Amino acid sequence: MVIIDTKFTDLLCIDFKSFTDIRGEFVKTIHKETFEQNKLDWNFTESFFSKSFKNVLRGMHFQYSPADHNKLVYVVSGKILDVVVDLRKESKTYGEFYSVELSDENRKGIYIGKGFAHGFLTLQDNSIVEYHTSTSQDRQAEGGIKWDSFGFEWPVDNPIMSERDSSFEAFNLDKTYF
Repeated sequence: MVIIDTKFTDLLCIDFKSFTDIRGEFVKTIHKETFEQNKLDWNFTESFFSKSFKNVLRGMHFQYSPADHNKLVYVVSGKILDVVVDLRKESKTYGEFYSVELSDENRKGIYIGKGFAHGFLTLQDNSIVEYHTSTSQDRQAEGGIKWDSFGFEWPVDNPIMSERDSSFEAFNLDKTYF
């Protein structure tokens, strides 16, 4: 596993090593020593996966403090466009976004620190996305921003979304999220 810095503090891209042989494929997604060497939280308390049709958009989600969390995201099967927005008012990258394609072919992942909104668009049917979080979900601390309100050009006009996700308020540069 190779950890790659981005211009955002606490937002890292990960190249997972994929081992293949006559049996298939083997991928290590969490390695305590590698995470510790890179000062990343590896102690995840909850894990989820979603399976989605093509053009499903999930996001843009976050958790308010003290339930905010670090998150590790990767694709088990399929392909997504993963998007993150910096909501940390004191950050030099506040309001800026980062995107990366994650797939079962490129075996990339993303480590998202506290203070970011996160979402993704599935680019293939039956895409399976797994994510681990450092705190357990707290419905009282859930937040979100509208998917098309922060300047990112999504490659879809009418994504398939939940009612909840499509009802989030627009991102507001004047608001303090964290």
